[in-house]
This record gives sequence, C-alpha cells and structure tokens, in this order.
Amino acid sequence: MHKYVIYLVFVFLINAISTQKVIAQSGSLFEMSYFEDVNSSHSFRSVQERIFTPSKEKFINLGITKSTLWVKINLNHKILDPETVIEIKTPLKDTITLLYTLKNNKIVQESLGVMFPYSKNKFNHYLPTFNIPLNDLATPVVYLKVTSRFSLFVPVTIKSKEQFYKERVNSYLISGLLIGGLLLMGIYNLFLYFSTRDFSYLLYVLALFSAILSQGYIFGILIPYLSPESPEFSFRFPVIIMSLTGIFSALFAIRFLSIKKTSIFFYYLLLFAITILLFNIALEFMKFDYISRKINILAIIGTSTIIFSSALYSLIKGNKIALYFTIAWTFYLFGMVVFALKTVGILPHNGFTDHFMHFGTFLEVILLSFALGHKYSLVGIEKNRLENQTRAELEELVTIQTAELEASLSEKEVLLKEIHHRVKNNLQIVISLLDLQVASITDSKNKEILAQSKSRVYSMSLIHQKLYQSDNLARINVKSYIEELFTYIRDSYYPGDTKIEYQLLIDNKDMPINKAVPLGLIVNELLANSFKYGLKTNVNNIIKIAISQKEKNWVLIVADSGIGFDHNTQKQDVKKYLGLFLVKSLTKQLRGTITRYFDAKLFVTELIIPIEEYKD
Repeated sequence: MHKYVIYLVFVFLINAISTQKVIAQSGSLFEMSYFEDVNSSHSFRSVQERIFTPSKEKFINLGITKSTLWVKINLNHKILDPETVIEIKTPLKDTITLLYTLKNNKIVQESLGVMFPYSKNKFNHYLPTFNIPLNDLATPVVYLKVTSRFSLFVPVTIKSKEQFYKERVNSYLISGLLIGGLLLMGIYNLFLYFSTRDFSYLLYVLALFSAILSQGYIFGILIPYLSPESPEFSFRFPVIIMSLTGIFSALFAIRFLSIKKTSIFFYYLLLFAITILLFNIALEFMKFDYISRKINILAIIGTSTIIFSSALYSLIKGNKIALYFTIAWTFYLFGMVVFALKTVGILPHNGFTDHFMHFGTFLEVILLSFALGHKYSLVGIEKNRLENQTRAELEELVTIQTAELEASLSEKEVLLKEIHHRVKNNLQIVISLLDLQVASITDSKNKEILAQSKSRVYSMSLIHQKLYQSDNLARINVKSYIEELFTYIRDSYYPGDTKIEYQLLIDNKDMPINKAVPLGLIVNELLANSFKYGLKTNVNNIIKIAISQKEKNWVLIVADSGIGFDHNTQKQDVKKYLGLFLVKSLTKQLRGTITRYFDAKLFVTELIIPIEEYKD
C-alpha cells in the first residue's frame, strides 16, 4: 500500500510538472482575450465588433454568473502544428461552442458541453476537445462561446494532436489510478463492515463512493461511462452527489469520533450542516440552479471545516482514534479549499490546483482507512482488556461464591446429618417403646403385631442411620442397607429350630433415598412373611433375596421354600393383611410391578421398579 501511494504521488508530480511546461510553452502559441456578454444578446458577427479584454493567463474565470463568456483566441500559426486541437480543462459547462471562419467565408460552429451527448466529442475524450484546421482558417483567430450554471471558469490549452494523445494517456492513467485506488479502498472497507458490523464502516464507504462519483463528474472522468447520453443527469448529478458526500462524511464523523459524547456543540453544528446540504439537494431538484451551486460550494467547505474542527477538538480531548482522522481531513479540507478558491478565481489555474483535490481526497481516503484500522485495533485491545478484566472479576467472584457455597453446603450437610441422627434416635425411642409394650402384653397375637411394627420402624431408622454415617445425604448403598436389615429381621423372626440356607445376591450400588425407604419396607414385609410362612419342618429351607440393576430397572426377588399363594385361585383379600397391602401400595408408589410364581421349588415374589426418579 505504501509503495502504491508513493508511485501515485510520483505520477501526480510528473503530470503536474508536464502540465506546467505545456502552460509555459503555450504562452507563445496563442493569446487570449475575453468579453462578458451580460445579457447573452450577442451573435458571432456582432461580438466581433466588441472590445475584448486581454488575459495574461490562459484561463478566464468569471465565477458563478448568468452571463455568456466570449473568448477570443489569436493563434500563432507560424509555430503551431497544422494538426492542432484546443482542449477546455473543465467539463461541467452547459455549452462550449467553437466558432471560426474558413477561407471560403463559411462560418463553422461546433458545440460540446453537458447539455450535449458525449458522442458529440469527436476525440472521445472526457474533456471538451475541438479540432482546428489551421491551414483552412480565413484568419488565425477562433472564438469560444461558453455558458455555464456552474462556475464560468474556462482554462484553455492548445497543442498538436500527437502531443494531445500522449498526454491523454497520462491523464487516463492518473484518473484510473485515483478512481481505482479509491474503489479498492471502498471495497476493502465494505468487507470490513460485513465482518465487524460496525455502522461506521458503512457510513465511510457511502461517503467514499459519493466522493468518487462527485469528483469523477466534476473532472469529467465518469461522464463517458455513467451518463454519456444523459445531459440533464450529468448536469444535476454532481451537485446532488457532492451534497450527499458531505452528509455521509458528517454522519461518519459523528459516529466515528463519538461527537455527541465529546461536544454537543459540534454535534448540533454538524446536524445543521447536514440540514443545509439536504436543503441544497431540494433546491437542485427544484432547478434553482445558480442558487444551489453557490450554496453547494459554501456548504461543502463549511461542513468540511466543521468536521475538521470537531476532529481536532476530539484529539485535544484525548480521543486517540481522532489522530488519523484529523490528519486525513486536513488534506481533504485543503483540497476542497484549493478547488473552491480556484473555482471563484482567487487561486490561479495550474497543475497543482487542478489535481490537488484529487490527490487530497486520495490521501484522505488512505489515512481514514488507517484511522478505521487503528480504531479496530484499539477496539480489539480494549475488548481484550475488558475480557481479561471481566474474566478476572468473574474468577474472583466465582472463587468467593464457591467458598461461600462450600461453607454453606458444609453447614447444611452437618445440619442434615444432625437431623438424620435425631430422626434415627427418635425412631429408636419408638422401637424401645414398642419393646416395652411387647414386654407388658401377654397376648401372642398382639405381640406379633407390635413386633412387625417394630421391624417396620427399624427399616426406616436404619435408613437415617446410614445417611448420617455417609458422606452422601441423598443416596445409600443398597448392599450394606439390605444386608443389615436382613440381619435384624432374621434375628427378630428366626425360630431357632429350623434349618435355613440364606442366599443374598445384592448389587453393590447406590440408590436414592426416595426409593430406598419404600424398598426397605417392602423387603421387611416380604422377609417377615418368609420367616413366618415360608419355612417347613424337617427340611432344608431356603430364603433368598436378590437386588440387581437390569437395563433401566431395579429387580427385587424374595424367595422361600413355602407353599405361597395365588391371588386368582385363592382370592385372598389382600386388604385384610396389612403386610401384603403395604407391599402392593409401596410397589405402586414406586411405579413398579409385582409378580409371584414358583421357580425350582421356591415361591418367588419379583418386583420390577423403574430406575428413573419418581415424584411423590
């Protein structure tokens, strides 16, 4: 990019020097004088009788006026090439008419300008260019009749066709480099907008493309490509697009520099400038041509000055991203001022003033792209800083909250263990009371009922004992719990004179407390029934208990050597037997199913309980 800029500067300087040489050499090629036709009432014949004012420069500048300008050009036919062309360096003129008289007294009249299609230009050049048949002229004098609703600034060069074609190559090269470079920067920043979604980039791209179009039309470069056969469009579009350039530039400055936060004064000043530019566009659509063009120049310079001042103020206030913006806008503002002062005739017409607006705009675009890149870099640095700061703060907060939660959890665990311990103690008191009650009762049936109640209470008490002795307050080990419960039931119901083989096949896995409590009660009832009704005399009895996980279910099997019973055949009323009723109710609570069957001479009660958590 830096090599490209240096090369463009080099080409610009070479072209400016060559242009200066042409202007210097042209002093001996022709002389100019002019007449201002205030009422636009003269014809070619009548104007020749008027007195023309000599011009020391090779341009005439009357500013923005409704007058018709007549330019008289005395050609030095002794040193001019017979194949000579006359080139008008400003394209935005309503009409430029070349008039001369041939040796046969025929008057030739050729017209170009924005009011004529581009196809009228025989040289296919973006600047109005005429051929002069020097050997066929009656006298070495030609006239230009110029009208313009833009500034009536008419720079004239006369050169040979060979020199014209050579210089046209350089002219198109510079134009192509400038327009191409600006387009590339615009496309680059458009891609940045799509990647960042920062609206500043979009406003900058709109301002950039508007600047390309406005300058391309002001200097005639884009007219042959965009509106060659649309004179009215070519005439009005430059004013409209220049105003839009100022509007987008002001909006970009407001957003990019955060003007509303930096200075409310400059913020409202820029809004006022935008309003004036919008008003000027309305005037152009309403065809107030001379007024709109005067306002346009003043509004553009005023807006550029306000933008530059607001950027400088932001820079003074410590806004780092305003540095490149201020430098960039210095070149652009200087280019605009040079162009405006040249247009109104304060500055002379030369290679520097002709091209500096192009050059200043190009530098402004390059530097503003750097500014956007610098902003993107600063935003990235600030983003990383905030992310690191936020991460550190979050880590610190998480550490503090984790410590607080751990302390709170520890306290709750201690409290919950204490609760389980107290519940266990209370249930032990209930068991002790039941023992006392059993001791005071002589009726064997009542003693049996109290013993069953005592074992049921114990199954629940054992759960709480396991919980407060464990580190896990939500789950208990099934193997440890059932084996200890089995031992208690065996010691409570074993008659002592019967041979019993015990088979315990229990998975060493944990079970949620909301399943373990009803499961313990079920095991208590089934084992109690096995000891009471599942034993035979003079045989080897078997009591089997198995708990395992199969796929998505817990499977509980309690089997004994008893004769069992069948609901369908015996029609036993389960509700009359509390133990069996509890088994049925608790199985339903666990959303399980219960099956009874004989297997290998054992009466088996099988429960299948879903593993998923259930809700009461």
